[in-house]
Amino acid sequence: MIGKTILHYEILEQIGEGGMGVVYKAEDTKLKREVAIKFLPRFISINKAERKRFEIEAQAAALLNHPNIATIYAIEETEDEMFIVMEFIDGKELKDKINSGPIPVDEAINIATQIAEGLEAAHKKGIIHRDIKSSNIMITKDGKVKIMDFGLAKIKGGTELTKIGTTLGTTAYMSPEQTKGEEVDSRTDIWALGVLMYQMLTNELPFKGEYDQAIIYSILNEEPQTIKNNDIQPSILKVVKKALEKKCEKRYGQITELIEELKSKDKSVNKTINKDIPKEIKKLAVLPFSNLVNDSQTNFLGFALADQIIGAMAYSKNVLVRPSSSIRKYQNELIDIQKAGSELNVNYVLAGNYLKESDTIRLNIELVELESEEMIWREPIQIKYNNVFELQDIVSQKVVNALKIQFSDEERERMKSDTPQNPVAYEFYLRAISFPFTIEGNKIALEMLNRSISLDPYYALAYLELGSRNNQLSQVGDSTSQAHKKAEDALLKALSLKNDLLPALANLALIYTDVGRHKEAHALLIRALKINPNDSWLHFSLSYHYRYTGFLEESEKEIETALSIDPNNHRFRSSIVTYMFLGKYDEILESFNLALESPFTLNYLGEVAFRKGDKKLAIEYFEKVLKIKNEISEFYFASSLIQFINGNIKNAADFNLKRELENPADSEILYEIARIYGLFEMSEDCCRALKKSIDMGYISYPSMQRDSFLDPVRNDKGIQDLLALAKMKHEELKKELLTTY
Repeated sequence: MIGKTILHYEILEQIGEGGMGVVYKAEDTKLKREVAIKFLPRFISINKAERKRFEIEAQAAALLNHPNIATIYAIEETEDEMFIVMEFIDGKELKDKINSGPIPVDEAINIATQIAEGLEAAHKKGIIHRDIKSSNIMITKDGKVKIMDFGLAKIKGGTELTKIGTTLGTTAYMSPEQTKGEEVDSRTDIWALGVLMYQMLTNELPFKGEYDQAIIYSILNEEPQTIKNNDIQPSILKVVKKALEKKCEKRYGQITELIEELKSKDKSVNKTINKDIPKEIKKLAVLPFSNLVNDSQTNFLGFALADQIIGAMAYSKNVLVRPSSSIRKYQNELIDIQKAGSELNVNYVLAGNYLKESDTIRLNIELVELESEEMIWREPIQIKYNNVFELQDIVSQKVVNALKIQFSDEERERMKSDTPQNPVAYEFYLRAISFPFTIEGNKIALEMLNRSISLDPYYALAYLELGSRNNQLSQVGDSTSQAHKKAEDALLKALSLKNDLLPALANLALIYTDVGRHKEAHALLIRALKINPNDSWLHFSLSYHYRYTGFLEESEKEIETALSIDPNNHRFRSSIVTYMFLGKYDEILESFNLALESPFTLNYLGEVAFRKGDKKLAIEYFEKVLKIKNEISEFYFASSLIQFINGNIKNAADFNLKRELENPADSEILYEIARIYGLFEMSEDCCRALKKSIDMGYISYPSMQRDSFLDPVRNDKGIQDLLALAKMKHEELKKELLTTY
């Protein structure tokens, strides 16, 4: 077969052979891509029953569209040859990986989770694999798991081809009911996954024998040897044990349950940057303090003082303090402590009131445990206004003592306030941070910050805020590059004055990610997470960085960590992009709940609904965006897709062009524009926007590779060249950062 061309497939080499056919690597000469093709052996093709099984493999797998399942492109037939054309997986079998020795615990859990997620997608469509084994699982070079060979799949309601009393599957992985030729359901795949998990963790099969009947006897009558490895948590061993329950009713009823168990356990598995996270961490919200006198001249202190205390507490590994962005919405509001604590998902709240009289500030602060409603600590504090920066040190220390938190000497040193040289400069700074992150708020804040810096050019926090505000103003327009440069310079200055300033490290990394300086971004985030591995914003920032560079599984893992720390943080809303490119459409539409009134979230919910085929739901989401006042960029996005759904391609393209002409400074937004042009079959425009995106640093080749919006223009030479460029940049980065990715 090597060297032959069948239809438009040139056979390059044989890459596999099994009971259901020979597999070759080939080139699709029409689409200029590598594929795998699987032929039905001639001695089987003359058997109608076996030929029918081959057709079922293709039909079953073709129903599935999931990143952990090998994609079926086509079923072809020529003369007396019949074959499936499928995704070529450049990687190695899990079998080979296991043969090298036990797989590290966290890696084994990651692989098992990906297999389970692929099976979950199949089970939801009524498809059971029935032949999960180490040789049917491929691991790509970037760690992506692919389930192969649905040749033994049983489709719910489909033709039953197995004779009563016969068995299908590889013996060592068979469930008890499968060995007996009984009716099987999705729980037989759960059993096989349990066998695989045992095998990955021990390099041994749980049920062994010198011949098939001996193995079957072991499966039916014996228990596997206890796994003895102190690195494996008891909770993980329980997952394996439950998956291998001989009575199927004692196993997980649905594989979704197993996934939930694995993901919850995965968060506590030792990781490079999370290994020091204590088991019991106290969660704290510092709410804006209320002014006893409604005075426009002093109202700013309520949020500003809370922000300073939050900044000091952020260096503790033993307390999770909610960021200032999460508590800003309570500014100048009458606060219900219990309600706020519930919304912020914390078990402790620090709240209080203040009064400024002449040159004195009086605070009454209380620390409340929400579950017991017990007041742990309450104390009035009085201090001279020109020494107000000392408040964060005083209050932080009292909170630490009240919560009985252990701090290292290094953490205590970092908690100390960055003391301003000029009290007036500090007041300008406090006034600046109290303004909201709106266009008008940013402009006023910048004016205040520049006045602060002119009085005290050595106060790091003023430069941090200056960088954050400039970055907010750098997103669109003719002067984006200047604003970006101002933001970068300010953050670098802040770090030169205080090199462990966590928000500066994170914000600078996000800027570098937007413009393609990925190695620098990654180094900053790893450096920050070593200081505090429990900072949710740092984990989100790393997820954001992984998303832009195409490491989608790593991106998902980091956002899951961020959400486990701070589950209701609306600033994590862009995580929806990671989930979308992982193909988790149902999960997004059923459970995504971050910033549901944000035009960004609404547009992505609309796009996910559209990708899933629900145009009516998509339009409902997009129309909500159109009703939001003062929205421009997201308005264009929503309008463009509404027009496309309604068949008005020219109007749709005009809206997308208007968005492009805004000159966005974010490479991912440029990719959004490119992929919409692709959907419209506008290859020239898609090329232009895609080139801008890649040149700016968006190199998520895996997202581009699986993006159906690009399919209408994928045969265009210009698009192919750009995708090849993105792939090269992605692969180069992977090699350079191999040890940390």
